[in-house]
Amino acid sequence: MLIFSLILIIIFGNLVYAYQCIFQTRKYIEKYGFGEGSAIMTRLVGTFAAGFSVTLAIALFTSIEGAWLLFVYGFVQACIGAVVCFQTIHSYWGSVDGVKTSAEGYVAPAIIAFLNLMVLVTGWDILFKI
Repeated sequence: MLIFSLILIIIFGNLVYAYQCIFQTRKYIEKYGFGEGSAIMTRLVGTFAAGFSVTLAIALFTSIEGAWLLFVYGFVQACIGAVVCFQTIHSYWGSVDGVKTSAEGYVAPAIIAFLNLMVLVTGWDILFKI
């Protein structure tokens, strides 16, 4: 079923970022030139991605019936992330000396938002069962 494939892609995408932020912190910080002081926030972001992945995996392996709110959260959070990152990259903060900006900062969350929206649309009958 399409909905399960979409959920697996969302889980995988979040786990990739969680792994990079939590377990490859130095490499991730160097990739974007965030600076040593960003380790705590980088890892914190990783915990949000990991937490969402684990929660989705539990829902997937138990039941996604009635779990629409998980995907609404995923959609809203990723939309906010895409907009904020786009604005940040195209502001003063995007041109700070040493910081390496990339469209990945807003493209990745936009893709995650789209995937969550697709789960909501294609899984309407399952997700909104009460």
